[in-house]
Amino acid sequence: AVSTDGGQSWAEAQWLDPVGRHAWRRWQFEWRTPARPGKYTLLARAKDAQGTAQPAQHDPNHGSYVINHPLPIEVFVDDPAKPSG
Repeated sequence: AVSTDGGQSWAEAQWLDPVGRHAWRRWQFEWRTPARPGKYTLLARAKDAQGTAQPAQHDPNHGSYVINHPLPIEVFVDDPAKPSG
């Protein structure tokens, strides 16, 4: 699933590859550039074979060697009416 609002809501992505045992799968998600300029936080999370989603936060019991939560990606949308540079 993919979030375009910092994890407040989630939408399903489309799979590009078939299911494989212990295999990575590519996916795609169409995100239309928002009309409002500003910072947007994107997240992607996976589900396991039982349908359990990744935890929203880091589990401190894993220390720093396991990162099993979605990592935020910040995207900045410019105002198309303002010249860049």
